[in-house]
Amino acid sequence: MTIENAPDGANQDSATGPRLDKAALLAKYREERDKRLRPDGNAQYLEPKGQLAHYLEDPYTPFTEREPKTDHVTFAFIGGGFAGLATAARLSETGIKDVRIIEKGGDFGGTWYWNRYPGARCDVESMQYSYSFSEELQQEWDWSERYAPQPEILKYANHVADRLGCARTSSSRRVSRPRRSTKTGRCG
Repeated sequence: MTIENAPDGANQDSATGPRLDKAALLAKYREERDKRLRPDGNAQYLEPKGQLAHYLEDPYTPFTEREPKTDHVTFAFIGGGFAGLATAARLSETGIKDVRIIEKGGDFGGTWYWNRYPGARCDVESMQYSYSFSEELQQEWDWSERYAPQPEILKYANHVADRLGCARTSSSRRVSRPRRSTKTGRCG
């Protein structure tokens, strides 16, 4: 990131401090992105079939067969990780309670559900995982360590899901054919 250094503070915004050189910042982001891009693009990704097919299965929660859900909710979205839980929480704050989180894993937590290797822990301070928009949630949870281990982060995600009343009826599920009704305008 580059900060323009004009003499006599001419490029200084007194309210916010030094101004950023947006063109230089954008160029730096492009340069870094280009280091990660590969010429084979999406072809670099392997299909989870053959010897990789086991990655489609959840090793932590047994799958239970059931009929597809066909009811209607105001909001349905895919992913029960931290962003999905935050979205459900914010909708709940506005009074919208009929929300469905559809999660492939057997429980909430996203990355922290799937990655259970020995020694897994966050690489930022645990407090960064606390939902700062809810003083109540923050007061209810005490992190045991500055950099929490995976089981504790997963436990926090489930605590949040429980507090929000997120049902686990949509876990261990995949969306196979989302459809939008031309008659009602609803998805289902």
